[in-house]
Parts: sequence; C-alpha cells; structure tokens
Amino acid sequence: MIEDCLEAVDIEQAEKIKYRYQFMDDTRNLIFRYDNAPHYIKITSFPHHKHTVEKVNASREPGLSDILQEISQKMRS
Repeated sequence: MIEDCLEAVDIEQAEKIKYRYQFMDDTRNLIFRYDNAPHYIKITSFPHHKHTVEKVNASREPGLSDILQEISQKMRS
C-alpha cells in the first residue's frame, strides 16, 4: 500500500492551510484521498472533500490520526 500525506500549516495561526491525504493500493490505484483543493465548489463541505474510486463526497477536515485509523480499518477488511 502507498500513502501520500501533505500538510501546510501556518505556525502563527496554528491551522492547516492546505492538506492532502492519499491512500493507494500496490498498483497505484486510488483507494481514497482527502484534500481541500478548492475545485468542488458545489460540495456542502467546500473546500473539504473525499475522493473514492466511485465519486467525490463532502467531508469534514480529517486529522492525521483519522486517516491512519481509516487505513488500518481498510487493511483489516
């Protein structure tokens, strides 16, 4: 499995400016990706969203621990 994580944090305000958490299988097929790129303006959680193989969904801003827990659950199933 392949993971790709990026967080850009404003240390003066202690908040994430940009993030991407991506999880792929061994052949580099997407399993899921969370990000806040501002390109799905009609999603209710804009700019936060989750990509899956099937579609793009509204999503809250996840933390790294949320991502690791989701990966762990997927690895067990």
